Amino acid sequence: MFRRAPLPPPPPPADVYDWPDLESLLADRAAAMAELQRHGLSVARMLLLWSLGLGAALGWILVSLGLGHFEDRTADYITGLVELVLGVMVLVPAVIGVGFAVARDQAVRERLDAWAELAYDPENDHRLRAGARSAMWLGMSVALCVAGLVLALTGGGQPDSAGLGEVAYLVGIGVIALVIGVLGAIRAVLHQRWAGHVLSPAPERGRGGAHR
Repeated sequence: MFRRAPLPPPPPPADVYDWPDLESLLADRAAAMAELQRHGLSVARMLLLWSLGLGAALGWILVSLGLGHFEDRTADYITGLVELVLGVMVLVPAVIGVGFAVARDQAVRERLDAWAELAYDPENDHRLRAGARSAMWLGMSVALCVAGLVLALTGGGQPDSAGLGEVAYLVGIGVIALVIGVLGAIRAVLHQRWAGHVLSPAPERGRGGAHR
């Protein structure tokens, strides 16, 4: 079974700092923050998010096919029921996976904040801005949002003669693509906002505990 790599732990509380000097603290801080950033904006994370979206889309396609069978009085209801059950079995784990991905993103941001609060290290912090990767995340996510919105509007604008399964298929796939795109765009925007606020020079940010 696939297991995700664990996140770097948060820094110890201020009253139990055990770094012998500032250089040791900055070295651990840089290593932890670089690893956390890779967990947040890597290509692998984008592929994982999009894979969860594809899983949800596959599940919704099966659900739509099942709905189409129940709408057609001459269709095989058993086949429609099987498709509905299979669709739910694929869709629900994908949705849960997206929820876990969102929670993991929140944990990454919280630990980045905690490590950033220890000290200010301009020589290493500029590498954490990841402007190119953020732009890639944002560009591809916006493109996915546009595609999802077009599909959803196309499905919603179907004529009355269109079947329930067809409308549900287009609207559902569009909404899934839109949600995945929005999540990716939010991740990129939040990282750049974090970089702009947390990584900017702020002498008062340091707690002073590292110099003991």
